Amino acid sequence: MTDTPAHTGPRDTAEAALAALPPAQPPILSLVSDGTILICGDGAAAIDAGLRLATSLDVTVLLDDGGLTAVPDGLPFPVARGRIAGATGHFGAYQAVVDGYMPPDGMALPRDGAVSRCDVILDLAARPPLFPAHEARDGYLRADVADPAGLDAAIAEASELVGEFEKPQYIAFRKELCAHSRSSITGCTRCLDACAMEAIAPAGEHVTIDAYVCAGCGNCAAVCPTGAASYTLPTVDMQLDRLRTLLTSYRSAGGRDPVVLFHDGYVGQPLIDAAGSALPAHVLPMAVNEIKQIGLESLAAAFAYGAAGIGILARRAPRNGIATLAGTVDLAGAFAAALGYGEDSCRILHADTPDEMLAELAALPLGRAAPAPASFAPAGSKRELLELSLRMLHRVAPAPVEQVALPQGAPFGKVHVQTDGCTLCHACVTACPTGALSASEDRPLLSFSHGACVQCGLCEATCPEQVITLEPTLDFAAWNAPRQILKEEEPFCCIRCAKPFGTKSTIERIIAKLEGKHWMFAGENARRLDAIRMCEDCRVEAVLNEGIDPYAGTARPKPRLAEDHRAPTDFDGHRH
Repeated sequence: MTDTPAHTGPRDTAEAALAALPPAQPPILSLVSDGTILICGDGAAAIDAGLRLATSLDVTVLLDDGGLTAVPDGLPFPVARGRIAGATGHFGAYQAVVDGYMPPDGMALPRDGAVSRCDVILDLAARPPLFPAHEARDGYLRADVADPAGLDAAIAEASELVGEFEKPQYIAFRKELCAHSRSSITGCTRCLDACAMEAIAPAGEHVTIDAYVCAGCGNCAAVCPTGAASYTLPTVDMQLDRLRTLLTSYRSAGGRDPVVLFHDGYVGQPLIDAAGSALPAHVLPMAVNEIKQIGLESLAAAFAYGAAGIGILARRAPRNGIATLAGTVDLAGAFAAALGYGEDSCRILHADTPDEMLAELAALPLGRAAPAPASFAPAGSKRELLELSLRMLHRVAPAPVEQVALPQGAPFGKVHVQTDGCTLCHACVTACPTGALSASEDRPLLSFSHGACVQCGLCEATCPEQVITLEPTLDFAAWNAPRQILKEEEPFCCIRCAKPFGTKSTIERIIAKLEGKHWMFAGENARRLDAIRMCEDCRVEAVLNEGIDPYAGTARPKPRLAEDHRAPTDFDGHRH
């Protein structure tokens, strides 16, 4: 059945309100190509491609054919031989390492480790690609010589890759928020695991993101638990504001039970356009740059703003996979089911044709929309907006519960401490990148904030007593409660100045281990135990004033010299 204008009126109103919002304006990067291209292959096709590109680009051909291909005389470009062992860089600044390299004149022996620098690579070799997710890498073109149409398209594209180009800086990164590592102990690796382009690398306590390699899939921003990595096209607050505008406008126009359909421009938009009036009136298309940029905050906010269902439109065989997005959708589905929004009401819809898309939409279970949807204005950092979205999701939920169990890897949870084994050394506090664990200046204690914990595992890995364990869960009651004190002890006060330092149990344990058992604190030296009962300032003063020599132990045996070993002895062992 075709929807009538009256049925589609609320959606039309919502789409008009969405279109009136200002577009995203991400930072822009500049890439420059002088037109230097390396064509690598194992046959005459590489030379033919060089001839077709020689008029527009500065061509070098590298043949990896064991010397089988004859090189014609009079070519307008050099032809070398060798095999590419590896390549790095980005469009405008590629670097290939060549083994078995023989220069064009053929007057040198083959050598390994030769370096070729170029702006563009045209890869025609019959071997695996030089880069992961190579389809999304600018300036790296790969074609099968057995596919003339594909080869022609690659050559045509290469001929245009000269000049100055612009690309968005898709990811904004704040290294001070990164939870990757502390003190050479690895914590969070979510972005590293999610990046198909290998544009992210460890750099000490944080990671680095090569903006020139990044293809903007958004996986890293979607899974970053601290907000260190956030998407810019659009920013998180703009994305939530678009959802707010879409759903509140639809509801104000009389629409009911809206289903938000996230889609991108190159896969989803053509299917939606082709479906035309067959698209159900309660389905609200929501365009994004990449579906993989959709984070948990967007899905939670959509339900909180009144969505009865969420679909994310993807290919049947998505390019580079969508495992990370699937994990985010599963997590959002767990929240939705636990809070009464419905089972399986958030789903990835796989379709390559309009009919497949409509069938997937028809099979999407319609959940229960929030009885009194939220209308909060999104403001704050990425992590703050994630917390706000989840709080609102809980506040307006059809059937709220105080706690939701989560799968391993979820960015929320509790820290459990076996208090008997904890010495309050606060190594975990030093390692915690978000301040979820903290100490106190007044008393020896360890406190915990549920809302700040991202389950990075650094506290668990750092604890010298191995008394910390993690539990992925979302406890809304704990989020709204003050910081939880995990352990607190009575402080020990300096016997001179009365300043508290350390814990009473620790000082008493140290004294018990030393008293009467170590020469420095035994017998008449027992008075020196008082130094352990002093704060560091008073202890230094006492040691200086009393002349305590930590090296004044019992006399050491006289060292044996070489002469002692050479001296002659009698049969009874006495020296002469």
